[in-house]
Amino acid sequence: MADDSKSPSPEKLSPLPEGESLLSQPNSDAQGQLAAAVDDLLNELQSKFDAVSTEMFGKLDDMTKRLDELEASLTAAAEAGATSPTK
Repeated sequence: MADDSKSPSPEKLSPLPEGESLLSQPNSDAQGQLAAAVDDLLNELQSKFDAVSTEMFGKLDDMTKRLDELEASLTAAAEAGATSPTK
């Protein structure tokens, strides 16, 4: 009979939890690359969102100024029409 004490047991050979294989174990380098790619994508999206947001607020400010100017000119025209003599 062979001496089993010299040969390692299957539990000692495989550091994987029961039911897992080498193929199912995630590669930490690939995980790191994926995490970095996701972080880069999120940063790029945040940057684009900030740029679009800034542009939209700028356009809204311009529109507000133009509407204020239009309102002022209409008010001035209405006042001028009310004070002018009618024939």
